[in-house]
Amino acid sequence: MTMHRTVLLGSFLVAACARDVSTPPAAKTDTPTAAVHTAAPTDGTAVANASHAEGGAHAGCIYTGTEPDGAGVCGKAEPDAPSQSTGHFGAPFAVAAAVPLTSAIGSAAAGPVLVSGTVEAVCQKKGCWMVVKDGTNTARVMMKDHAFAVPIDARGKAVLVEGELTKRTFNEAQVKHLEQDRGGDPNAVAGARDEHVLMATAVEIKS
Repeated sequence: MTMHRTVLLGSFLVAACARDVSTPPAAKTDTPTAAVHTAAPTDGTAVANASHAEGGAHAGCIYTGTEPDGAGVCGKAEPDAPSQSTGHFGAPFAVAAAVPLTSAIGSAAAGPVLVSGTVEAVCQKKGCWMVVKDGTNTARVMMKDHAFAVPIDARGKAVLVEGELTKRTFNEAQVKHLEQDRGGDPNAVAGARDEHVLMATAVEIKS
């Protein structure tokens, strides 16, 4: 009887040693894994590739709040370019007599001025800016409050522009964006640029 109990006890100990006594898996945590972000390029290329989607703001926007009236309109829905190639756009003219752009620049005209010249370039996306040339002088025309646009096929046409004439420095991102807008290669330009700017309230493009 004693021997039988000994055999049973030995069998029990062997079975206990054979049981799985490995360490249980660690408890699952709910700590989220940190997201990995790729740094955006800093050479201005991404800015230059920004679209002109309505209402979309972008770092290369030239309407940044540095206008004379301080009204930044980046992100405001952009008006569409007119379908006609000529005509009057914006408010009625308030200045009676026009002067060549060169004369206006030379006299450092203060306040609203009506200048004449030829359209040298136009934003090919939405007609939201253009460049007027007179002789060797140029001025970038921006539409006050982004209130209207000009025809994208106005290049080479005579133009009258009424607005306030100032000088402004465009940063590199804006220079690249403007170059793309005119149909050029944004990677072909670099650095900031000083320009004469006409913040226009009215534009008349002649045939």
